[in-house]
Amino acid sequence: MTKRVVPSAGEKEVRAVQQLPKTLAVDNPGEGLHGCWKSEKGQVTIGKDPVTARLSYTEPVGEERVRGWLDPVANEESLWHGTLVLLKAGEGPWYGPSFGPPPEVVGDIKVRLLKGDNPGIETQIRMQDEEDWSELTKFELEVGAEEKPMPTPDLSNLLP
Repeated sequence: MTKRVVPSAGEKEVRAVQQLPKTLAVDNPGEGLHGCWKSEKGQVTIGKDPVTARLSYTEPVGEERVRGWLDPVANEESLWHGTLVLLKAGEGPWYGPSFGPPPEVVGDIKVRLLKGDNPGIETQIRMQDEEDWSELTKFELEVGAEEKPMPTPDLSNLLP
């Protein structure tokens, strides 16, 4: 064990806390995906989950909705990948075993952010039992739509 030495006048105190690299202070590229997006096929919402702060994708399908976590794809610019699950009406996201059994995986998704004067996204979905990806679907940011915060899930069933 070492003794703590109080620096004398003129000496700089050495701190034992590691500073984060300045590169982590750069804006998160995933923030460009946040919002309500529309296409001829429907509407999707991408935003930050209120519990995990992870990027999440939600698409309504009748009374149910398809949901997935989006993770950046290594060595690709502006591309995210996720696994999709189908959630029943009123059912919240699955955060782990304390939320019961995990929902059934229904497929995968790729989301690419299109930069420029008219930002957009392209998505491709591959259903669970299929090998091929769907055709690209282009979405435009829904003008005038307020970005609604992701609903906060009911965490009352967790142990204190």
